[in-house]
Amino acid sequence: MLNEVFFWWLRQMLGLVPERWRARDAGPANAIVLAWNEAGGSAELFTRRDHKEASLGRFPLDEAGLRLARGLLGNRRAPVTVLRLPPGMLLERQVTLPLAAEQGLDRVVRYEMDRFTPFAADEVFFAATVLRRDRAQGRLTLGIALVPRVRLAAVLEAMAQLQLAPGLLEAANYGAEPRRIPLAAVDLGRERWRRRGLVAGGVACAALALAAVALPFWLQAGASDTVEARIAALKPRVAQAEALRQRMAASAEGSDVISGEHARVGDALHTIATLTDILTDDTYLTGLVMQKRQVTLEGQSAAAAKLLTTLSADPTVRNASFAAPVTRSDSGADLFSIKAEIAP
Repeated sequence: MLNEVFFWWLRQMLGLVPERWRARDAGPANAIVLAWNEAGGSAELFTRRDHKEASLGRFPLDEAGLRLARGLLGNRRAPVTVLRLPPGMLLERQVTLPLAAEQGLDRVVRYEMDRFTPFAADEVFFAATVLRRDRAQGRLTLGIALVPRVRLAAVLEAMAQLQLAPGLLEAANYGAEPRRIPLAAVDLGRERWRRRGLVAGGVACAALALAAVALPFWLQAGASDTVEARIAALKPRVAQAEALRQRMAASAEGSDVISGEHARVGDALHTIATLTDILTDDTYLTGLVMQKRQVTLEGQSAAAAKLLTTLSADPTVRNASFAAPVTRSDSGADLFSIKAEIAP
């Protein structure tokens, strides 16, 4: 709570600075800058002192180019390393939130990122800037600048080999002022190990798939334990999100926004509770997708045809139908995929 109060106070103080002065922010005065040319697969190194930059030279992002870059760098070090992105890579949009959301702005944007953009928060580097405060209407207008992490994988790998850990992204769309996205302690070595871990995870998944053919009951028990563990791990995040929603709902505007969104996209928790009551004990789901009150159910049941009848009989479920032919598993259960619409 003290951190939230401090950052709220800091944003209020920055809001008092005239726009013409804030527009002159040129980033860190002293830095090492790596300007990346994605199309050409190359980069250029600069040294920045007192906001003045001097080029050290260009190099391709291959083994020979990285050896050249090490020679260009020598023993040079700076308080921060800046990764400058090519024009057009930065994605930007404006969003409107209740004014109460400013107290926990970063957490609100991170939580709602998959609603604002096609990406999850862990898939992007982003920064949110307050553009306008409408205290009369109780609304806050934000500018969100983001870059997908996958687009930067190659240049981050090259910087890891050069032992340059970027602390700041600089990016500008054509003819616009540069945007800066802080990278709070990006550990490039950890990113590299994370990618290797994903590859190892893929191999492990393939081994599990082969084991599932011979050991279906063991796999079912293991999957159930995994789901329970994930539910337990998500409980703190769910509690945090629920507390944030309650704070946003404290104002009339926040309640209107949340109610409007529930009416438009549906209440996921209410939908899960409804389906839990409807589904029979001999039915379990392996997948559930909900998009704007359209749900897709995948799983196994002793009698998939009766399950469709049961769903259709409930007034909260509309237009239930099979999305794919029903097949039979080795254990004799029906494998089904059902699409339906949840009533508002």
